[in-house]
Amino acid sequence: MFRELRRKKQALSIEESAAVLDRGTSGVLALAGDYDYPYAVPISYVYDGEKLYFHCARSGHKLDAI
Repeated sequence: MFRELRRKKQALSIEESAAVLDRGTSGVLALAGDYDYPYAVPISYVYDGEKLYFHCARSGHKLDAI
């Protein structure tokens, strides 16, 4: 599904990735928007150690792209 990393030494483990998510509360979510046009938006999130929850409205461009 994903291309193989060229710089495998820089890859984060599952534990390291979880620690990054646990320390933060916001990031940039980049998706394919309308007509496959790139769409990136700042987003607040909560990581509970297992699932990632995004803050968003009940409708709108961001939710449509997700």
